Amino acid sequence: MIVWGLCFMPAKRDADRATAQATPVLNAFLIVLALAFGLWLLVRRGNVSWPPTNLLSSAYTVAGCLALAGPLVLARREGGEGSGLGEQAWLTGGLLLWLSNLVAAIQGDYRAATWATPLAAPTLGMTMLAVLLASWRLHGGGRNWSWTNVLGWVLVVFWIGMGVRALWPGRGLGLTFR
Repeated sequence: MIVWGLCFMPAKRDADRATAQATPVLNAFLIVLALAFGLWLLVRRGNVSWPPTNLLSSAYTVAGCLALAGPLVLARREGGEGSGLGEQAWLTGGLLLWLSNLVAAIQGDYRAATWATPLAAPTLGMTMLAVLLASWRLHGGGRNWSWTNVLGWVLVVFWIGMGVRALWPGRGLGLTFR
């Protein structure tokens, strides 16, 4: 039994070390891929110009692309890591977009241009506000300052702001999100 442990334990530690080193690289790759997809969508729509026009709709598209990467990044985390409210909101927003896209694909709508923004700003903003308030009530406002939690907070505050702004009486955004 001792011989077994001496022979095979170092290989397991080396594999764990290689997996731990590959995780940040893969996370960075997923985030860069999401940002590249968002930039591709903006170029394809003709929204990349100087001076920047439709700045909020462009940011909404990039936020949607980051949301699509959220479930992939957060599903790969270690089991012992605690999740913060930002991570929960990022995961919820990403899953909401993935499921909306899945429903659209089942109905025969395969347009890649709407994958990042299948939901209108008021719908997504108010949904994320409800998720944030429910999570805050159930789990409290923990002090997890990981990069995933901070990015989740940035996304949820942006979505809530866009949703509230779109509901402002008499002042529409004048933006097209599709």
